[in-house]
Amino acid sequence: MDKLHYKGWAIIPTALPTADHKWSASCDLARVTAAGEEVFEGATMQFVRATEDEALAAARNEACIQIDNIIANPTTRMA
Repeated sequence: MDKLHYKGWAIIPTALPTADHKWSASCDLARVTAAGEEVFEGATMQFVRATEDEALAAARNEACIQIDNIIANPTTRMA
């Protein structure tokens, strides 16, 4: 899956089919530094949906919310 960039962060999505013919998706989050390096910061929870696109959209939406929360309060990190 292609990386997405949002407010100085990289969102790295992953989607996999499930045994019951649905899709499970999550996103890893990485902070992009001035040197261009990416530092792993966390991941979203798994989102199971009927289609790959729906699962990825839910995971990407959660990733954006998590990034916004980190920017709003940098001392808070994801669990």
